[in-house]
Amino acid sequence: MRTVIVAAMLLGIAGAVKAEAAPQDEGAFVFRRICNIQPGRNDAARTLARDMDDLVQRNYPGAEMTVQTGRWITGAQNIERPVDQILFSERHADPGMRRDFSEILMGDDEFRALQRELAGVIDFVSCTETRFRERPR
Repeated sequence: MRTVIVAAMLLGIAGAVKAEAAPQDEGAFVFRRICNIQPGRNDAARTLARDMDDLVQRNYPGAEMTVQTGRWITGAQNIERPVDQILFSERHADPGMRRDFSEILMGDDEFRALQRELAGVIDFVSCTETRFRERPR
């Protein structure tokens, strides 16, 4: 009888303790696009990157979007003959916020004008996109 009572108590305790993993804080979603800059268009690319950064900071102060020039190794980059590139980076709490932000930017005439200028500066065939989730801090 005593064994039955102890077994029942242990089952009750075991039932109360669930073997679930503790939830972790989730990091933000990061979206990056890197494109090669057309030969001889580095100055124009730097100017456009600065203009895009300025526009986003001015019109959308809470947005986490940056544009910068430099060199990164991508599938479209030859390590023996590197070319200058432009990096577009966005950080959002979830993918839906990125879609919403993209729609807002597509409705911004000034942003669309900058994108049209980029068409003569960037080799769009070389663009590579990376998406990842940051580790929680």
